[in-house]
Amino acid sequence: MNDKKAKAILLIEKIRLIESEIFQLSAKYGVKTVEELDKKIKECKLSEKFLGDDLFSFEYLVMEKDKLGKELAKLHIKKSE
Repeated sequence: MNDKKAKAILLIEKIRLIESEIFQLSAKYGVKTVEELDKKIKECKLSEKFLGDDLFSFEYLVMEKDKLGKELAKLHIKKSE
């Protein structure tokens, strides 16, 4: 296995872990995106105090997933490799 493929596998596993954490937070608050979470806060359906660090975690996880996805795309790995 070459270094490029090994790095791709590592990135994919990190993305899956992050997606799992995002899913848990999404399910906990009944949202799919950070924007939906913000909307619930603005509509007073949730409070920032109630959310605590989860709001920041959600935003961080989404940004980290995007960053890792871009790194993975730069590797240009084909399924046949």
